[in-house]
Amino acid sequence: MKYEDYKKKIENISSVLKRNDTLVTTNRKGHNHRDLNFKKNQTRINTNNLDNILSISENYIDCESAVTVGKINRLTIQKEKIVPSLPEGDNFTAGGCLGGIALGSNSYSNGFFNNNVIDFDIILGNGEIVRDVSPNKNSDLYYGVGGTYGTMGIITRVKLKLIPCMPYVKVDYLHHNSFDGFYNNFKEIIQNSEDDFVEAFVNDKNDFTIVVANYVEEVESTDILITRDKDMFKQRHMCLYAQIAQKKKSNYLRLVDYLERYSYSAFWGHYLYTPYKIRDFVYAGLIYATIPKKLLKSDELNINKYFTATSHIVGDYTRDEYVLATDIGVPLSKLEEALHLVDNMTKTYPLWICPSIDHYHPDKMFCTRKPEICEDNIILDLGIYGIKNTRIQSKKVNKAFEKFSFNHGVFKGFFSTCYFSYDDFWNHFDK
Repeated sequence: MKYEDYKKKIENISSVLKRNDTLVTTNRKGHNHRDLNFKKNQTRINTNNLDNILSISENYIDCESAVTVGKINRLTIQKEKIVPSLPEGDNFTAGGCLGGIALGSNSYSNGFFNNNVIDFDIILGNGEIVRDVSPNKNSDLYYGVGGTYGTMGIITRVKLKLIPCMPYVKVDYLHHNSFDGFYNNFKEIIQNSEDDFVEAFVNDKNDFTIVVANYVEEVESTDILITRDKDMFKQRHMCLYAQIAQKKKSNYLRLVDYLERYSYSAFWGHYLYTPYKIRDFVYAGLIYATIPKKLLKSDELNINKYFTATSHIVGDYTRDEYVLATDIGVPLSKLEEALHLVDNMTKTYPLWICPSIDHYHPDKMFCTRKPEICEDNIILDLGIYGIKNTRIQSKKVNKAFEKFSFNHGVFKGFFSTCYFSYDDFWNHFDK
């Protein structure tokens, strides 16, 4: 019955597109911190009802595109299965992850989200329904959809691989006070590929933490960091960065809590980006003000910057001059150079580093790397989220980041702030 209902849903969308002669968009808000005024005069396609899991077996889960990562996790983990690569937040959708080349802390050994997609369905702009897109069927679409962020069509169904997992993880924090010590340890961990999850943080110029997590079958309930869902203060208590700031050595989490550890805090700055002004200014302001200064390298001036930024409408470039929300692709071998650039341009800390193995394929339209320039097969997502502590214009900052990525043959994701010129775009995405 689920597949029959699904077919009716996509046929309805297809018929709307075939009759339409205006620009098309979905009715979803997405995760961008900018305004959505551009959608006002476009035909909005309702995809919210594409939220059913169609089937699950030992080796795959088949779901509609608006099914969230949280819904997938809660169904698969109880069967001791997990999608090999997922972003660590509960509100991302399967279709969004496919169109946006998602990654997470298990991507260093399993690749990007797209590398773990078996097949998918997509409705093109002319209303044509293309079913079961795979490496062997409509392969141009299969390799081309990643990084298009909905511009190629409306993804309606995604079938994903499943691999074994356990219900808990032990999280270890490896602290370093020099780049060389950190980098050598980080590189060794990635090359050995023995850990289930790996990520890293740059807490300050000479303060680094590698975070590794590994499955465990059983844990004493008293050893689990937190067990309640939707805890009001979960964003502070669960945020791994709070553990890092306290220089903890290890702790235990339920796997579902680990996988969704950034859902309630978006690392350390969710309420810097949300579009709800009252909540930004009051609730978020209180939370932000109570976070230890050590955690955000903050001072009174930064608090003032925060409230100045939140007083402006989302999408106003004034906010960009204070608050950064950007990711840049970095080859593993160029990490030190990238960190120097970020420090010089922003003085923003902490920074997030998420490694992913890149399974290069020449048919990828939005390639994660160009092998003729970048020989590294480990690509780092360097996340810069927080208050900018320099007077350099944000446009200049972001263009410097884009130039760095392009010059080293690595992608710059469209999910973050972008300042490409027309020529910049087509020089890099030349297919």
